[in-house]
This record gives sequence, structure tokens and C-alpha cells, in this order.
Amino acid sequence: MNLLNVGYDSTNYYLLEVKGGKLLIDCGWPGTLPKFMAELKRKGVSIQEIRYLLVTHFHPDHAGITQDLKKLGLKLVLLESQAAFISPLAEFFKGKNFPYLEITQNDNLLLKFEDSRQFLSGIGISGEILPTPGHSDDSVTLLLDEGWAFTGDLPPLFMVPEEDRITRSSWARIYKHKIKQIFPAHGRQR
Repeated sequence: MNLLNVGYDSTNYYLLEVKGGKLLIDCGWPGTLPKFMAELKRKGVSIQEIRYLLVTHFHPDHAGITQDLKKLGLKLVLLESQAAFISPLAEFFKGKNFPYLEITQNDNLLLKFEDSRQFLSGIGISGEILPTPGHSDDSVTLLLDEGWAFTGDLPPLFMVPEEDRITRSSWARIYKHKIKQIFPAHGRQR
């Protein structure tokens, strides 16, 4: 699997090769589209190569330029548990001095978790998308059959208190699979 980190400002954004282009996992703060485009140019990637965007959770540093990217032709892959979190993100930015473009909800690729494997297979990826609440209720993890897990901001298991059953349950769901490499949104892969 061909993987490229196109992150900036302390957040990792990953590009995976798919049939006919690339899948982007997460995107930056509102107003940072020029930084994102500069990082793509630096890595030798054209925005036209990116077909899909998967947001691990709808916080500003992971979904802030989603609509900007949709306007450039990317298709937002939205999981069933995430749709309700788009409006609260817009509410967060109301009255704040951020150039946030509200994410439209009528033109996304809405997926049920049970259909994620079929969708990913259709774009040339063997894997699935799992609900992994803990950091936030809308958090998801892209899990590739080769043992790669893109976990967004899910805190590392060693940092999760025993009483945090939700996050521990998410890690248990991930570790039901043979994991070789974890790609977090912040920090280095583990």
C-alpha cells in the first residue's frame, strides 16, 4: 500500500493510493487550504489525484477544510455515526474569526459501517472502517487488512484510564485484528 503523510501544523494527514487516485484521511484547520496545497506540491501530488476524503472525527484540525476540498472535487466519505456532528462543527465556528466553510450534507457518500468493506474494496483497498468512540463520539478508524490502523485522535491504550470503558472498548475492537502499525493523527506512527 502506497502511503504518504501530507500533514502540517502538528497534525498528520495521510494519502493512500486507491483505484484511479488517492484517499485522504483527515484535513486541516479552516483557512489552511494554502498550507495543504503547498504540502501537496512539496510532496509531488496534484489535488486532482485525490478522489475521496475520510474524516476520522469532526473537530477543527481534522475537518476544517472539508468543504474547501469538496469544492475542489473530493468526495466526503461520511459514516452513519458522523452525520450528526457536522452541524455542531459549524456552530463551533459561529462568531469566531475563522474562514470556515460549512460542510454541505446533501452531496456526501454516506456509508453504514457494515458497508465500508464493500466500498473500500471497490476503490482497491482491503479493509474496513470501524466506529471507535473515545476521543469523540463520532471517531472512526480505518483498518487495513495488512495491519495498518488510522486512528485519528483515539488516545493510545497505555494512556487510557481503566474506568474509560468506551475508549478501551474501541481499542479492543481494533485489536481483534492483527495490527502491525498504528498511524495516529498526532505524533509518530507506532
